Amino acid sequence: MRNMGKKLNICAFVLALLLLVPLAGCGGASDNGTPAETPGQTSAAPAPILPETTAPPEEPAAEDEATHVSTAGEFLEAIAPGAVIELAPGTYNLTEYLRGVSDTVSDYVVRGFNDGWQAEIREVEKLTIRGAKGGKVEVVAEPRYADVLYFSNCSDIAIENITFGHTIEQGNCEGAVLAFDHCQKISLDSLDLYGCGTYGVAANHTVGIALRDCIIRECSYGIVDLRFCSDAVFADCTFRDNGGYDMLSLCGAFARFEGCAFTGNEGTGFLSAYYNGGSESGARFERCAFGRWESQRLNEELKDRGSFVIGEDCRFEVVAGKRIVHVSNMEQMIENIAPDTQILLAPGRYNLSDALAALYAREGERFNESREFVRIDEEYDGPELVITGVSGLSIASESGSAADTEIVTDPRYADVLQFENCSDIGIMDLTMGHTDTGDCIGDVLYFSQCSDIVLSGLDLYGCGVYGIGTSECAYMTCFDSTIRDCENGALELYDAQSRQMFLNCVMTGSGSGGWFYADDDSDGEFYFYRCTFGEGESNSLAFYDGITAEDCSWSEITEYPDYSGKSPEDSVFFALDTTRLKAAPFDAKVLMADEYYILYQIVNRQSGEVHFEMSDDVRYLTFEEDGRGCFWTDDEKGRPFNYEMDSAYSCAISFDDGGKASFNLYADRGGALPDSEEGTIWLALCLEDEVLWCY
Repeated sequence: MRNMGKKLNICAFVLALLLLVPLAGCGGASDNGTPAETPGQTSAAPAPILPETTAPPEEPAAEDEATHVSTAGEFLEAIAPGAVIELAPGTYNLTEYLRGVSDTVSDYVVRGFNDGWQAEIREVEKLTIRGAKGGKVEVVAEPRYADVLYFSNCSDIAIENITFGHTIEQGNCEGAVLAFDHCQKISLDSLDLYGCGTYGVAANHTVGIALRDCIIRECSYGIVDLRFCSDAVFADCTFRDNGGYDMLSLCGAFARFEGCAFTGNEGTGFLSAYYNGGSESGARFERCAFGRWESQRLNEELKDRGSFVIGEDCRFEVVAGKRIVHVSNMEQMIENIAPDTQILLAPGRYNLSDALAALYAREGERFNESREFVRIDEEYDGPELVITGVSGLSIASESGSAADTEIVTDPRYADVLQFENCSDIGIMDLTMGHTDTGDCIGDVLYFSQCSDIVLSGLDLYGCGVYGIGTSECAYMTCFDSTIRDCENGALELYDAQSRQMFLNCVMTGSGSGGWFYADDDSDGEFYFYRCTFGEGESNSLAFYDGITAEDCSWSEITEYPDYSGKSPEDSVFFALDTTRLKAAPFDAKVLMADEYYILYQIVNRQSGEVHFEMSDDVRYLTFEEDGRGCFWTDDEKGRPFNYEMDSAYSCAISFDDGGKASFNLYADRGGALPDSEEGTIWLALCLEDEVLWCY
C-alpha cells in the first residue's frame, strides 16, 4: 500500500497545478480569452495525465560537447582532431592574435608569413567549426597576401554559419578566403565568403569539397580556384559581384554546380582558359541561373568544349550557343553526334549493338557513306560504332548519375564506344560495358589520336579487354570513376603524348592495372591521385616504374610478376603475356611482310586455359595478295580460305570448306615473352573454340 499512496499523492499534486494554470496565465491574455503567444511559440493545451503504462519520458539531452570560444586565441588554440568548436557572435581578428604568439600556436596550428601572419591548420581530422546562432560570427585576416584560413593535409572538416573575409577593401589581394591543400572531405555550409580575397575557395589536390547554401562575393580574382581536385559540389550557392580573371579557375579539376546563381560577376573569362600541360578540366551545371555577362561568356566559351555540360532547368539571360540535344534511344544519339554538341541521354539501359544492326540492315553501306562523323565497323562477332573527326562533343546522362543510364554492346570484339581523331571530348555519368563475358578484343572506351578528353562519374565494366584504351592521345583526365572486372586490365595507355591523369578513381576486379607506354619524345606521363586499386591491379602496378601514384590505396600484394610455362629453346614454354600487346591497324602489305605465321600457343576461349603445340607438324598460316590464304595443318593440303579486312584492326576468314573465322594483328611492346623485342607482330586466329597465337 505504500507505493499506491505515493502515486495518489503525486496525482493530487499535478491536479492542483493544473487548476492554477488558468489563473496564473503566461504573459497575459488576449481579448477573446486566448493566451497571448511569445514570438516564435504556439499555444498548446495542458498535457493530459497519462496512465502508468505510458512509456517513461525520454532521457535528458546530452550536454553539448562543443568547445565554446569568444576570442581569436581561444578559437585557434581549440583546434584539434575530433574537436567541435562553436564561436560566439562577434568578430575574430586572427592577425591581431598571431602577432603576439610564437610560430607554433599548437600541435595543429602554426603561423605562416606572407605580407603578414596567416593561420595554417595542419593534419587535423574530424574537425567542426561553427558559428553560434543568434548573431553574426565573422572571422577576418588583415594581410592581403594571406588566406583567412589555410588547411593542409586535413580530412573530415566541417565549417558552418560563419562569415570570412579580409579587413581591407576589395582589390590588391593574393590570398584566398579559405584555402585547402591536399585535403579530403571538406563540408562548407551557410558561409559568407567575401573579398578582397583572390577567390572565395582555393583548393589544390583536394578530393571531396562540398559547399551548400554559401555566398562568395566581391573577390578580386574570381569565384573558385581548383587545381587537381575532384568530387567538388556547389549546391544552392550564390556567386555575385566577383571580378578579375577566370571566374571558375579550374586546372585538372572537375566540379558540379547545382541550384546556384551567378550574377554581377565580370572578368577575363567565365571558364578556365588553361587547357595545356595536362590541365584539362570540366564542370556540370544543373538548375543554375546565369546573369547577362555570365550568359554571354558561356555562349562563347562552351562552343568548343565537350567537358562542360549544361543540364536541365538552367536559366540564361542570353541563350547559350552550344547545341543541346535530349535523346531517349541509341539511334537518336548516333544521329546527333556532331561537333559542338551536347547529348543528354535519358535514364535507361540501351543496347548499342542492336541499334547499329538495325541501322545497317536498313541502309547498308549507305550509312557510312552518308555520315561524316560516325561509321559502323563490322567486327568478328558484331557491329561497332566509331566516332571520328569530332570536336566539342559531350555525351552525358540526363540525370547526372551513372546508376540511372547504361550503354551496352553485345559483340565482345567491339569497343562499346570508339573515338578517332577527336578533340575536346567529354563523357560523363554513364555506365558502360559488354553484355557477355569470355574471350574478347574490344575495350569499353577506346580513343585513337584524340586530345583533350575529360571523363567523369563513369562506371566501366568488363568483359572489355581494358576499361579505357588509348593510342597516341594527348591530355586525358578521368575523375571520380570506377573501372571494374575487365579481362586484361583497367587501362591500356599506349604512346601517350602528354600527362594522362586519374583522380579519385576505383580500379578493381580486372586482370591487372594495365599497360602504360610513352614515347621518349612525347612527354607522356601517367598520374594517379587518391585512387583505389584492387588485388589484380595492385599486383601489377605496385611493381611498375612508369607511373606516379600519390595518396592511393592499395590492396594486399598477393603475387609477384612471374612467367609460367616453358620455352621452346630448352623445352620450356612461356605463356604469352597479352597485356604487353597492342591491337595494330594493318593493310595487306603489312600482312604479307612475313612469308608465314607459325603457331605458338593455343588458348581455350571458354576456360582461358593455355596449352602449346606438341606435335612435330607445326601449324602455320600463309597469305597471298589476291585475298587468298591457307591454314596449314597436319593435312598436306591445309585449309584454303578467302580473307577480307572488315575494319582497320580485323580480317574475316571464309574457309573453302564452309568454316568461318577471323584474325587480328598485335604489336609487341616488349616483354610479351621474357626476351621478346618491341615491334614483333603477333597474329591471333580466332576459331570457334580456341584462339591460336602465331608469330
